Amino acid sequence: MTDKIDFVITWVDGNDPDWRKVRDHYAALEHKDVDNSIVRYRDWETLKYWFRGVEKFAPWVNNIFFVTYGHLPSWLDTSHPKLKVVKHEDFIPAKYLPTFNSNVIEFYLHKIKGLSDRFVYFNDDMLILDTIKPTRFFRNGLPCDLSGIKSTNHRGIFGSSIYLAITLINDHFNKKKVLTRYFSKWFNFRYPSYSLGNLLFYFIGGKNFSGFYVHHIAQGYLKDIYEEVWNNCEEDLVRISKNRFRNYGDIAHWLIRYWQLTSGHFVPYNTDKDSKYFTINDTDIEEITDYILHQRARLICLNDTEVTTHYEEIKEKILAVLDEVLPEKCRFELT
Repeated sequence: MTDKIDFVITWVDGNDPDWRKVRDHYAALEHKDVDNSIVRYRDWETLKYWFRGVEKFAPWVNNIFFVTYGHLPSWLDTSHPKLKVVKHEDFIPAKYLPTFNSNVIEFYLHKIKGLSDRFVYFNDDMLILDTIKPTRFFRNGLPCDLSGIKSTNHRGIFGSSIYLAITLINDHFNKKKVLTRYFSKWFNFRYPSYSLGNLLFYFIGGKNFSGFYVHHIAQGYLKDIYEEVWNNCEEDLVRISKNRFRNYGDIAHWLIRYWQLTSGHFVPYNTDKDSKYFTINDTDIEEITDYILHQRARLICLNDTEVTTHYEEIKEKILAVLDEVLPEKCRFELT
């Protein structure tokens, strides 16, 4: 393992007419329930603030791998020495393309040419709002994370993908053995409330994990764990690679994170103390803008879902406060 830490971010231009034509063509061929919702592709125009945040608050990053279907933002300066533009065809087998399934894309990230052994994965709705150090993501060569067991109650296609990921974890790991072997990581003073919950789950539910705490923020990953998961779950991952859209047979890419936790490849860190996840809606827009404006979290996720309404109005408010925190163009933007 090297000391280099790369960032990987995935992005799609949902307004690209050529891309939409291809997507609509393949969507019309589907004969099962799929997730082709507008919220999977809607652009909140926050991407330039992601790059500004990286340059200002995480200048130590080695390289940024910008993963895209092929389109690019008109303002992006692709000549920046740290920026590596990666198309889906560069790392995903051609027989599975085109894909509109984020899980498929994410399960192949370790195949990106030149990617460092340790990397941090961002969705394009995840932003850096304040100074952050490499040790926030990795310590002693391992990703920082919070290990918390919880009951899984997600529904729909998304919930099904989580359930199948947990099923694979239980096929390969015994809950009591994991908690015993990595006792100090699952019962840790950095997150006492989660540790207490883990103690409860140690005694109930037998050998199986019922689910895991989901922080839904930027996450550090090890390429070695990606390889290990593929070596153990290849049949399942090949099967879901054929799913051009999310559907009820999907497996959540969080399987990789769960595997890191259950195999002990992480350093305990309370992600709640410096990170915040939001589902954007009318009721929490004031809290969202307050968090951004006063930089109350170093990392933030602004998740677009079906409950998100008044898109244009809310987007305008979010962009306004982001521009107050990060008003200056960065070197990733064309002059």
